Amino acid sequence: MTSFISAGHHLKDPGAIGIDSRQENKETIAFRALVICELHKHGITVINDHDSETLGQYLARIKPGNASVVLEFHFDAASATATGTTALVSDNANKMSLDFAHELVTTTAQTLGIKNRGVWTESQSHRRRLGIMRKDGCVALLEICFITNESDMAKYDLKREELAIKIAQIIAKYDNMIE
Repeated sequence: MTSFISAGHHLKDPGAIGIDSRQENKETIAFRALVICELHKHGITVINDHDSETLGQYLARIKPGNASVVLEFHFDAASATATGTTALVSDNANKMSLDFAHELVTTTAQTLGIKNRGVWTESQSHRRRLGIMRKDGCVALLEICFITNESDMAKYDLKREELAIKIAQIIAKYDNMIE
């Protein structure tokens, strides 16, 4: 049972800058640590990105198979009024990846009390193509909430530990389904 968990940005790549100058990389690195701690309680082996490692280096290093769960965390950014959570999958995602992404985004929206923006394919994203989507297994990218929205981030701050527990439970569920 091995899951591959990524913070999406490393220490030299801040990602989006949000309210109160909050940096996406610091937020995702901290959230990744919470989720990994919970996964270890479920007996899940985790391979994660290193804080100094670029996405390209991480993707070159990891070798997930069809029986792997692969998840990357991000925070979305837009205007201060944009709100909600979104999960992304590859354009040719398998049913398990779609179900995994749907469960992630639904749980995140319910836990934080924010809008569920649904599951999008990578070509619907502003980047159009996402490196993590080239990996085998049950693969998704979760935009937790908008780092640029004061209300989203306040709700995240209040519920981040609860969310990490629930996300870890979902990962463990899918990890056990595909072993």
